[in-house]
Amino acid sequence: MNEILRKELWRKLESLPDEKAYQVLDYIKFLEARYGETGDTASGFQRLAEGVQDTMRRGRMPASALRETMKAFSAADRVLGAFKDAGREFLAEMEKGAPEPSVPTPDDHPDEPPDSREIKVE
Repeated sequence: MNEILRKELWRKLESLPDEKAYQVLDYIKFLEARYGETGDTASGFQRLAEGVQDTMRRGRMPASALRETMKAFSAADRVLGAFKDAGREFLAEMEKGAPEPSVPTPDDHPDEPPDSREIKVE
């Protein structure tokens, strides 16, 4: 989908009340079922949230309750996304391998001045 079409659709959807936006969503799902073209790239958590939303809509829940529930799911999705990103960074660092810590040798005495480490031969 080109960017101009995407922006126009988004602008039109933003101007709709929630009940009408759900009708648009139902129509999109109808088209997917009829023509078998799904571009489903949703995460497992996203699919769970959509299932809860569909169940609430079948139960004729008010749009305000749906909105608040989906806000909670969105917040949880952001938290899980942050954990996922942190885990990926951790694994990437582990794959690189951490440098070995340097082991001090008997000649290394950082608290002594350099002159005191010299050996004096008489």
